Amino acid sequence: MFTWLAENAATIIALSAVILLIAAAVIALIKENKSKKGKCTGNCATCCMGCSYGAKKK
Repeated sequence: MFTWLAENAATIIALSAVILLIAAAVIALIKENKSKKGKCTGNCATCCMGCSYGAKKK
């Protein structure tokens, strides 16, 4: 068991680094998305939030 870990240490470290980078990117995207909620720009043509801004404006 320890022999296998020693032989594959570089691969395990590289894979762990890649997984951590992907997790950090996903967390950053989630935080960015949450911070944008409720900030309606009024441009309903390009918005995908599905708010009722256009209905209130009419």
